[in-house]
Amino acid sequence: MSGKPVRMILVGAGFMGRTHLGAAGKLASVQFVGVVDPHRPAAKALAAKYGIPDFETLEEGLRVLAPDAADICTPTPSHLPMIRVCAARGTHVLCEKPLALTPVDAERIRHLCHEKSIRMMTAQVLRFWPEYVYALEAARRGKYGRIKSVLCRRLSSPPGWNSWMIKPGIGDGAALDLQVHDMDFILQLLGKPAVIQASGTEWGGAFNAVRNRLVYPGGISAITEASYLMPVSYPFRMAFTLEFEKAVLEMDSWRPKGERLSVHPARGPSFFPVLSDESAYGAEIDYFARKLKAGKPFTRVPIEGVIDVLKMCRASIKSCRTGKGVTL
Repeated sequence: MSGKPVRMILVGAGFMGRTHLGAAGKLASVQFVGVVDPHRPAAKALAAKYGIPDFETLEEGLRVLAPDAADICTPTPSHLPMIRVCAARGTHVLCEKPLALTPVDAERIRHLCHEKSIRMMTAQVLRFWPEYVYALEAARRGKYGRIKSVLCRRLSSPPGWNSWMIKPGIGDGAALDLQVHDMDFILQLLGKPAVIQASGTEWGGAFNAVRNRLVYPGGISAITEASYLMPVSYPFRMAFTLEFEKAVLEMDSWRPKGERLSVHPARGPSFFPVLSDESAYGAEIDYFARKLKAGKPFTRVPIEGVIDVLKMCRASIKSCRTGKGVTL
């Protein structure tokens, strides 16, 4: 692989698969060589757009192309079976979030990859999102002092590009598919909470609106809200407020690019920090490819953190069902 781009096959020609292919277009570190999707019109249309072959099954694509890695962008329950297919051929994996529906299945994936000596990274894209990266680095460096409170919101109308994410046992609704992002962000900021207290709205058999209070020692407050039940007219929104001892950081995706993150110091005027305009999806694919080529671990997205976030999301769902706080 040295000196050459990582050859990848895309698995899943849906919204996220199209997003990944588009984001990787200018990367020197990776070359997409094929598309896999049993839905033939989608596979053929996407493959034709990029001038690469399409396949009905992952087995066929791996056999014909022998890629270095697979980029799995399919519904969550398919991740473990797809990774099994890749592991059998020694093909490395970049896998969309959530890695699995449960921590148990995520552990199975970890053990499988170790057993078969393949490398796998979960595409937790918020770890590459410029506004979130700035906030996390500021917290780690103590730039604005200690964190006092965290508020995260991720709100959407029911996803029009597919319906599987809001269904029980497939996407498990906003409580898993959507809030996995903000739970991951808070895990990086504060670590695992002692207790999660949640309330939610069950719609279609899954909790598709959920609010959480994450309890931490020392009186730190962490609140999250995630919903797929906003009106159709409501544009997707992700936002956070981080209160530090010496500043407040506000992020809102509704604001114009370049002004989405604002910093409000205790002393001095507010400002908009200058951030990278690189696509977060492109950044995570590039990171995966470069670390894979170098034979280095994916320290930015450790599997232990991925499993911890799944535990946090499952605790939230359990709390929604029981009305009681859940201890981690």
